[in-house]
This record gives sequence, C-alpha cells and structure tokens, in this order.
Amino acid sequence: MNPTTTNGVCILGHGITYSRSPMIHNYWIKKYGVDSRYGICDMPAEDLPDFLDAIRQGKSAGCNVTTPYKQAVIPFLDAIDDTASAIGSVNTIYRRDGQLRGTSTDGAGYVGHLKNIHPDLQLKGAEVLILGAGGAARAIADALLQSGCSVIYIANRTLQKAREIAAFQPDTIKPVAWDDVQSTAGLVDVLVNTTSLGMVGRQPLVFPLDGTRPGCVVSDIVYAPLETELLAQARRLGRPVLDGLGMLLHQAVPGFQLWFGIEPQVTGELRALIEQDLKSHG
Repeated sequence: MNPTTTNGVCILGHGITYSRSPMIHNYWIKKYGVDSRYGICDMPAEDLPDFLDAIRQGKSAGCNVTTPYKQAVIPFLDAIDDTASAIGSVNTIYRRDGQLRGTSTDGAGYVGHLKNIHPDLQLKGAEVLILGAGGAARAIADALLQSGCSVIYIANRTLQKAREIAAFQPDTIKPVAWDDVQSTAGLVDVLVNTTSLGMVGRQPLVFPLDGTRPGCVVSDIVYAPLETELLAQARRLGRPVLDGLGMLLHQAVPGFQLWFGIEPQVTGELRALIEQDLKSHG
C-alpha cells in the first residue's frame, strides 16, 4: 500500500508480512464506520523520505512503524513527544497542524494490558525485573516508571546495554548481570520478558521461576505462540500471567485515536479474531 495513492494508513517496516496490525485496525475501521483502510507498507530505507513526506502533505492520516525503522524515521519527523524522546524510538506517526509527529505507544500498551488483566496490582511502589535491553524494554521501563514503580531492574546478557537504559534514570533503573537474574527475580512484583526467546522459530527462554514470589506477575511480550514456555511454567507454578497479545492490541489504541479521533475498544471478539489467526498461521 502507498499513501500517495490512497487515504489509508499502514504499518511501515521491512520484511513484515507477518504483521497482525492490519487485522486489528481494519476490524476497528469497519466497526466504527471510518472511511479508510489499513495495509502493509514494506519498503527499503531509501524510500522513507518520500513516503513520510507524502503523509506530511496530507495524503494519509499516518502510519505505525516497526522493525527496522523505529529509530530511522525520527530525523524525518518535525517533532516527537517526551515518551518517544525518552526511549529514542517511534512506533506511531501522525499529522498535527501541518507537522509530522511521532510517539511510542509500546509502553502504554503494556501497562494498559497489565492494568486490564490484573487491576488489583499496585504499580505505585512496585519492583519490576525486565529481561532484555532493546527498544521494547526501554518503552516498558519508561511506562512503568510513569506509573509509579519504585525500582526497575534491567537484565541482559550484554550488561553494557542494560547500563545504557539505566543511565536515563539511574536512581530507579538498575542494571543486573545475567548471573544475578535468579536472585533478583525473587525480589520483584512483575517479571517481563522483552527478548525474542520463546517466539516461534526461536529457542525457548530458559528461566526457572521457582524463586519468584507467589504473587509475582510473569509476563511475556511474545505473542506467537500465544503461550510461551515461560508463561506455561508460570501457570504450572500458580503465578499470575500476562501474555503478549494483549500488549499488541492495547498499543494499537492510541494510534487509531490519533488518526481518526475515535478511542477504539479492545474487545473479546477482537482478541478471539487475532487468536484464531495465530492458531491457524502461527
């Protein structure tokens, strides 16, 4: 899909035929009677300037951004908000007052899903362990800090990457060496896997959860498969869990609202639709 020839919106990336974003947004477009459509814009990096300029000119309401362009698009935008600036990443682009603006909804999507599934969890003062130190880890850490969490531990096999995230908020974000992950896991209220381990086609995440607190919420942002080995282990131990599909659905809400002025609802019907597609196609 090309915004120079349609008033639609899309997800921008490269090698992204797997994306479920079109299913989510086209479901809402139909449900709310919006005159638009959502497609996949898979393109090489050299096409980014013309593509984004077409949105700036009003030929599209905007786009989502995924791998490998979440950082690459930033120099072509007129402004990014505080969230995108804090994590150095953009996943949603929209127009305002003739400007092309960027934000990141990944962190808000995670926290929105967490609050929806575990409404009794008190994030204010909570301690969290995040596994991985990529863009998703940055976004989730920022959103959890904004929600009042007191300490965010970042564990990564390359400790320097964890230290880079911690440098943004050294008083509350603490880098953790991978050898110390097990002991740290026993301290926290929420554990989040932001690595790709456990995804279809990848090795599972080997992480014993026996030392975690009984009430520790174990979450995984991987959504294919719907239940990773990490979540299956957590269920066997009786730990509360949080899957990755809910984050995918909730992070899509702000973008739709920015483009069309409608706050869409994440419903059981929509989740079932995506679940069925994942079960059918992986």
